[in-house]
Amino acid sequence: MKSPKIIRAEFKERLYRRRFILPNAVTVGALFCGFLACIYGATGQFQKAAIAIGIAIVLDGLDGRVARRLNATSKFGLEFDSLADVISFGVAPAVLSYFWCYRALADQFGVFLVFLFLLAAAGRLARFNVSAEELKSFNGLPTPGAAGAVAALVNFWPEALSPSLVITTLYSVFMLGLAFLMVSRVQFFSIKLIRVSSFTLRTQLAIGALIGLIWYDHQVGLVVLALAYVSSGLVGEVNKRKRKQDPGSVSSLSA
Repeated sequence: MKSPKIIRAEFKERLYRRRFILPNAVTVGALFCGFLACIYGATGQFQKAAIAIGIAIVLDGLDGRVARRLNATSKFGLEFDSLADVISFGVAPAVLSYFWCYRALADQFGVFLVFLFLLAAAGRLARFNVSAEELKSFNGLPTPGAAGAVAALVNFWPEALSPSLVITTLYSVFMLGLAFLMVSRVQFFSIKLIRVSSFTLRTQLAIGALIGLIWYDHQVGLVVLALAYVSSGLVGEVNKRKRKQDPGSVSSLSA
């Protein structure tokens, strides 16, 4: 008969061999949320679809961290996560946008436009898989950021948009802008590696105010958060070009 120590050692060994299950289960959860968002969007339950995309974003941020914590990273997990992201952050916001904005007024144009968004998301994920991007920043708007912007806007206005040419045009510009940013080389910082202690006092106060706004009115607060992240890359790009055009100011600061 085996001793209790041997039994515990064998049990721990089995758990270690099966450690890959947990991060993949988190990815399955994110994939399921993307699938739910498609169904909710197609049936007119737009706020539920937006919430499902939001949960998928949270789970997407957890699966990689869980895999690294358990030393369970694998090529299969990377590919599986990327395929799940195509559904959750490409197909789901595209389907949601079509039924929320375009179906009533611009059916065929809406299909074409949301497909461009999906194409940009798929291209962004493919480029990420084949390139060695730094973990501190991303070249191009990450797909969770683009999907989060769509979900935050729908969550702010959960009813289907009225068939207005002006509103449809404005939302089309918004979707095209997200698609362009995803395939661009504009740098965006990684939220996963944020350390509050490294921020200035002004930045910490701004983050605190944003958290308070989300707590007070989550619909407005999430829109502000999503748009702030999307615009952060543009602001950084403008500042970078200013520094290139005026190198004297950089040298004077360093002096």
